[in-house]
Amino acid sequence: MPKYNYLCSACSREWTQWSSIDGPLVECPHCFSTSVNKLPPSFVVLKDKESKKEKTAKQNVVEHIEENRKVLKQLKKDTRGKEYVKDV
Repeated sequence: MPKYNYLCSACSREWTQWSSIDGPLVECPHCFSTSVNKLPPSFVVLKDKESKKEKTAKQNVVEHIEENRKVLKQLKKDTRGKEYVKDV
C-alpha cells in the first residue's frame, strides 16, 4: 500500500496517509471534508557541481548510463583484435 500526500480544498491543510489505489474516498482528518486532492509525488533534485544547474534523479541516472556506454565503447575499441588468456 503506497503513501500519498493530500491537500484539503476546504481547510487548505496537507497530510500524508497510506492508501490503496482502489481504496475508498479519502476524507480530511482535520475538517472531515471529502474535497481532497492527491498531491503529485516529490522527487529528488541533484545539483551538478560543474555547471551549478539542478538535475532530477532521472536525468542524473541517464547521464551516468550514457557516460558508461561511452567508456564501454572505447574499451571495446581498444581491445579489438587483442587476444587474452583467461586465468583458470
